[in-house]
Amino acid sequence: MKPLSLFAAVAFVTTLGSCSKDSSANLPEGTVTYNNFENVQGWGGANEPSVTTERAHSGKYSVITKPELDFGYTYVNTLGQMTGGKPKKITVSGWAWVPDKDANAALVVDIKHSPANGSQVFYGLLEMGRNVKKFGDWQEVNKTFDLPDSIASGNLCKVYMWRGSSPRPVYLDDVSIKIEK
Repeated sequence: MKPLSLFAAVAFVTTLGSCSKDSSANLPEGTVTYNNFENVQGWGGANEPSVTTERAHSGKYSVITKPELDFGYTYVNTLGQMTGGKPKKITVSGWAWVPDKDANAALVVDIKHSPANGSQVFYGLLEMGRNVKKFGDWQEVNKTFDLPDSIASGNLCKVYMWRGSSPRPVYLDDVSIKIEK
């Protein structure tokens, strides 16, 4: 996996905390973050190659993966910063544009022991190609993952789109992450 620069991680987390008032006003309880990728520009995301204007579900921007770009812009935070208490479930959702059945990109939840210790605590995939009903159109995708009892507040949570072996571009927009205790 391509490492995320510290600047990009800080910029992304800062961006998520400063989403537009219109996009975050009606979020469900327990939602940790929402990003429509509009506010990424100007917060360090202008140079992020996975932020694109090629397609968007809302606004002008979305995230893309394609053969030349394996990973999309990444949300990075410790579970303790995301929620108080021990989370039992994490739900990821967004709007995906998938061109065909061979475009098997996934929205990934990757939880590591800590920022300093990269050992795996949890790894889950929301396979977008398997979850859309119609190709070549924006479709809502979501998945709830049961977290292991070993989850701790110091664990580092990353959520990102991964190209997998998709031979064509896949787009993702209006992403939210929700924690249930």
